[in-house]
Amino acid sequence: MLKGAIEYAPSTFEERGAAVAFTTPLLSQTRVRRGDRSKLEVLIPSLSQGLGIYVVAWRAVPDMVSMTMHDRYLHDLIVKEDACSPYEIRRATLKAARRGLAGPQAAQAARRVLEEDDEQGTLTHYLLILAILKAVGLESPEMLKAGIDTDEGQRLTRQLMTRAAESLRMDATLLYARLADVAAVAAPVGLARSPRTGRLARGLNDLKSFRDSMTAWAQDVPSDAGPVAEFCAAVAQHSIDIGDTVLGDFHRRIEAIGPLLRDWDDAFIRVRGQAARMAWLLDGWSHITGAWEVAQGEDRQQQAATVNDLFRILPLLPRREAGRDFVEDAKQVKVVHRRSVRMLEDWRMGRMDIDAIRRIESVKAFAP
Repeated sequence: MLKGAIEYAPSTFEERGAAVAFTTPLLSQTRVRRGDRSKLEVLIPSLSQGLGIYVVAWRAVPDMVSMTMHDRYLHDLIVKEDACSPYEIRRATLKAARRGLAGPQAAQAARRVLEEDDEQGTLTHYLLILAILKAVGLESPEMLKAGIDTDEGQRLTRQLMTRAAESLRMDATLLYARLADVAAVAAPVGLARSPRTGRLARGLNDLKSFRDSMTAWAQDVPSDAGPVAEFCAAVAQHSIDIGDTVLGDFHRRIEAIGPLLRDWDDAFIRVRGQAARMAWLLDGWSHITGAWEVAQGEDRQQQAATVNDLFRILPLLPRREAGRDFVEDAKQVKVVHRRSVRMLEDWRMGRMDIDAIRRIESVKAFAP
């Protein structure tokens, strides 16, 4: 069901929806959310170049748009899993890409990312064990020397964790369960003292590089797309400001592992909420930073076209999260954006654009 174009100024992340990495140009980075009666619906930017969006029942999308095979599979998967959070959408996206439906490079990248996720989870779990033992004064050179992946290392770890549970005045089974919960929440974000940066922390760093590159491009390249690029950089900066604050607070709470485990009911809800907020805050940005990275190898005209295309899918912060109204700012930039688009004669249409699909697939291979 098509509900028609509406003004797009969401109040919450959930109302904004999670970005979906479709390869069909018209649907690329459209957002899915729960609508009436908790049914999934997709938000499609208005084709009239306005700031409105079309709200479409999720199940009706294949009947409205000619979709690639990858997108039909991903669409069915999201329906099947009833997914609409950034974590769930990412998991479905990686499953679809791993099947090779978005090309061999995207499939290879998806397999690599899934392996990295597993490795990050294992590393985070190990580092949290060390943090717990340190917090209760049970650091063990013997355990470190043996290695946690050996039989002797695991035996020493069990002994020490049992003693740690006694120090924390909780059952060892409960300690292990809470440790697993913290590790699952912390792995995507990353620990402050980890030798490997977490995915979300890395995404925040990528966003800072995007901001710097977009600002420099706007200054160096005379183009009607310059003000659009400056706006993109400003939106990125606002997300960065909030992201730095959330990430810093998240790391401080995780490092206070003893109080976190003891004051569990309240403390873990806060930590889990901060991790979810980081995921929502960065949702949709990986495609944008990846697309801009790919555009660095193209000519200035194509870069300007990329700037204009990215403007339409910028993850504007919801009203409750933002300290300023970027929707109103976007309306002013939109005048320049229309002029730049007309100059380039480049606008996404409903027809199947093979070149555009290939560009999107190259981004998926770069940043799945």
